[in-house]
Amino acid sequence: MINCLIIDDEQHCIDTLSAMLKARFSAKVSVAGSTTDSRKAAEMIEQHQPDVLFIDVEMPYFNGIQVVDAIPNRSCAVIFTTAYDQYALQALKTEAVDYLLKPISLRELGEAIEKAAQRLQLLRAEVVKKDLPLPQKLLLPTSKGLLAASIPSIIRVEADSNYCRFHIDGKPEIVVAKTLKEYEEILVPSNFFRVHQSHLINLHYVEYFHPGLEEYVILTNGEQIEVSRRRKAEFLQKLAAL
Repeated sequence: MINCLIIDDEQHCIDTLSAMLKARFSAKVSVAGSTTDSRKAAEMIEQHQPDVLFIDVEMPYFNGIQVVDAIPNRSCAVIFTTAYDQYALQALKTEAVDYLLKPISLRELGEAIEKAAQRLQLLRAEVVKKDLPLPQKLLLPTSKGLLAASIPSIIRVEADSNYCRFHIDGKPEIVVAKTLKEYEEILVPSNFFRVHQSHLINLHYVEYFHPGLEEYVILTNGEQIEVSRRRKAEFLQKLAAL
């Protein structure tokens, strides 16, 4: 069941939307609460923790976009409901799932609920993924079999055509017949960053960054790795966040 909250400064709009949801979508959606006062919005959102927020745009005190922008760690799907279409672009920039013009049709309401349900599935999947422990081992196929490499011990991975060269602390170089992109997807959550088209590095092994015409990092093992200019800003952000 999807819990929803309705915020609109006109009570008859709340009543109409509530009646539509109850009459046609009661098997999927329940209305947890509503208010005509945008000043109470933050308190009600905190209290009810809705899955879906139906919210008007033009309201006294705070408009709907201001209310949505102020929601901390937003985990609900937002559907704007309004009589005005000039706010559509601004509203959708808040990553709302839909923007419904009044009077709302049942077809449009149904489509918006489906979009909200899909967004909620994605949000919940991300939460589950974040809660899963990061892997500590990476199986690397070698000529002698599978090497269970300790991920924190991997200093960097270098692309070599359709192969990868693994540089692991205390071990000889290992060549694997896979692309760098495949390993990038696995290692990025463990604080690896692709500083260059050919180099994926473990940020914990970065000792020094050299800015200037030639920008590069020096790793703790003394290796010098070029940093792409277009990746520099994101790289420094990731490094500072460690």
